[in-house]
Amino acid sequence: MKKEHFKGIDSLRFFAALAVFFTHVELVKKFTGYGTHWIVPDERITKFTALESVLNKEVGWLSPLIAYSSALGVVFFFVLSGFLITYLLLKEKENYGEIQVKPFYFRRILRIWPLYYFIFIIGFFVLPHFEFFAVPEQDKFFDPNFWGNFILYALFMPNLAFSIYTTAVPNIGQSWSIGVEEQFYLAWPWVIKKSKNLEKTLIRIIVFLILIKALLIIGSQYYPKPSLLVIKKFFAMSKIECMALGGLGAYYFYAKKSWILKIAFLPVNQVLSVVLLPVLIFLTPRFLEDILYLIFAILFLIIILNVVGNEKSFFKFHFKPFEYLGKISYGFYMYHVLCIVFTIHLLEKTIGLNKDISTPEHLLLYGVSFVLSIVISSLSYHIFEVKFIRWKDRIAQPQKKESNV
Repeated sequence: MKKEHFKGIDSLRFFAALAVFFTHVELVKKFTGYGTHWIVPDERITKFTALESVLNKEVGWLSPLIAYSSALGVVFFFVLSGFLITYLLLKEKENYGEIQVKPFYFRRILRIWPLYYFIFIIGFFVLPHFEFFAVPEQDKFFDPNFWGNFILYALFMPNLAFSIYTTAVPNIGQSWSIGVEEQFYLAWPWVIKKSKNLEKTLIRIIVFLILIKALLIIGSQYYPKPSLLVIKKFFAMSKIECMALGGLGAYYFYAKKSWILKIAFLPVNQVLSVVLLPVLIFLTPRFLEDILYLIFAILFLIIILNVVGNEKSFFKFHFKPFEYLGKISYGFYMYHVLCIVFTIHLLEKTIGLNKDISTPEHLLLYGVSFVLSIVISSLSYHIFEVKFIRWKDRIAQPQKKESNV
């Protein structure tokens, strides 16, 4: 099957990974016992909206943006994954007459598993033995929950582990979203293969999952049992509806639903898809924040549709450095937390960090950990990951069925 490639998508991947990086720098500072400029405890934010908290000087102007940037990046990854996987499966069905599930699984395994399990192994058995990767606020929960976390991470269910134990495994907690994607990949080829009316199927999946989450939110308020709170957190993290929304966009793009695309391609909607992001972050009432990710997902889908299908789009991301950084973004995502942790300890040993990191040191932490993340993910891609990618492209492609005629 001819390899599909949409120009600009890799650049978008990089920007999404970068958004996650910003939040995680501040979170790692917090978990390692250092001051954080831009993330504050929820109990300090008492106003109706983030803007009111800023104006009341409870938080700084950048605090809401930094706090939300990780969620923005992850939701974008989910929407993009749903879009790309659904589109590729539809093209496979067109080219080969059916969706071949086994090659699909092999392709996902060869791309995702090697790096995931490498990070898994060093996260559980190597990094905890080195002072430069210590994360005090997470380390104290590591040993008591070691085997429970180990089993769930090994089974590609780090999101369930996070829901049960409430604290991520040090240095590798970001892999929870990879678990969500693998759970999505397990079911998705069957959804596309068996669906007789894909549009209706995807809409039903989206509505069903939203209703389940609404019931869990309401139920947990009236019956705050620990088991229900675990289920609520698990479903909150597993944003399969975002992937289904991306899949719905892929169906419309593949089927050339002109009226849908015309709406997405309108200049005003292109502008709104970007402008509304900070507006919603600052102005959404706190009691509505649980549904904010759905609006983000729709805005991201508009951006994706314009990048892949609108020649007159405002979004131009065909810039080779960004394309390259997007190509190594999986590694960047998986390595960046341990790079941030390492950089904090490195700066502590070399320049002596204060508990309240000053602005120059703060910016130095961002710069060094970013460069280190890029270097390590680039080496990982070219030395380690690319071997499995080549195997994927060579041996895990769908095959044309021989005719009996």
